[in-house]
Amino acid sequence: MEITLKKLKRGTQEYLNALAEKGLSGSTFNVYARNLAYMNSYFEHEGGPRGITPEDVADFRDHVEAKYKNATAINIIGITNRLFRFMHEERFCIKNIRKKQPDHLPDVLTRNEYKKLLAAAAREGSKLYYIIRTIAGTGINYSDLEFITVEAVKNGCAKAQRSGKTWDIIISRNLQEVLSQYCQENGIKSGIIFYGRGRNRIIDRAYICRQLKVLGGMVKIDESKLTMRALRLFFSYMYLQSENNIFELNELLGNKMYAARQILPSRSINEKSHTLAKLGL
Repeated sequence: MEITLKKLKRGTQEYLNALAEKGLSGSTFNVYARNLAYMNSYFEHEGGPRGITPEDVADFRDHVEAKYKNATAINIIGITNRLFRFMHEERFCIKNIRKKQPDHLPDVLTRNEYKKLLAAAAREGSKLYYIIRTIAGTGINYSDLEFITVEAVKNGCAKAQRSGKTWDIIISRNLQEVLSQYCQENGIKSGIIFYGRGRNRIIDRAYICRQLKVLGGMVKIDESKLTMRALRLFFSYMYLQSENNIFELNELLGNKMYAARQILPSRSINEKSHTLAKLGL
């Protein structure tokens, strides 16, 4: 019971082609491509010309668990299992690595720290001021910045679609005003607002991460709180403090797995927009 390296490489390419057609974001697709390339390289060097067995895959899991941090290792093995399922080679799927529970809850920005971060960005005249307001005011991921367009700002809502799911990104009235001002000042009349080198591509992730740390350092905020994930967590924390509605929060974040459990009907876009405006983010 073996898979040849040639078959594995062919299956990997077919899987990546299928993912590209599925419409994954560029950053997510790159994670799949990088991890699968690493897996192929491992088997090429460890297995040589002979075929790959389920025992070899188990050895690969042990290798990954020893080399990488827990979250990264889980991601690599998860992607490996999804590849084998795509290839209809389920017998090569292995039990994933156990997720380690953190020793403590992640640090969350305080409202005061958030204001300091915004003030630092405003003093520097940085576009990061507007990016911070957008992420913290909507709870979106980095890759979802592609849905924040001039048209979406005018409508007060962005229709997001990824990996077979769709959801509404609510842009509150106060965030509409902020982003409309940014577009007017920078002559942005249509399309993606926070674009990078090409008008059809969003701004570089590394730039945002780097500038967050620079601005946060100016006002003495701990680096663990200076990530896009931390801003998303801040949004969630502020929303739950105000509304205490976990189902609607997950709806706003695009976590549709909670929809089936929701008992009360979903509120309208206008109602949600009014709620987010009250948060003052």
